Amino acid sequence: MKKMVTIIVLLIVGGAIATWSHIKEEKRVVVLQATFKMGGITYEGYKIQGDTLIFEFKRTGDVFTQAIVKKEVKVGIEDFPARVVVEVNTNGNVKRYEAELIFDGDDERVYKASEL
Repeated sequence: MKKMVTIIVLLIVGGAIATWSHIKEEKRVVVLQATFKMGGITYEGYKIQGDTLIFEFKRTGDVFTQAIVKKEVKVGIEDFPARVVVEVNTNGNVKRYEAELIFDGDDERVYKASEL
């Protein structure tokens, strides 16, 4: 009976330690909902410059469909940024758009940006 109680206590303590470790390692989630004015856009990744999170998109080619394109991107980062920016590189012509915070949760923030 003592062995059983000891095993149960060890399992509970081990589970608590594992849960605490997982909570400390969780990242903040930043979601970007972006609208673009032309097709052919691809998500290239993100970078952090200072306190700004920059989502990078690229468009290459000679002809692009004139259609509204919506993209949603999620990234996990250590801390929430002060600003979120969308960078669109169209054949070397780079433009930046400020993203607007539309939802602010404990571990997730949602931003919206538009090229229109």
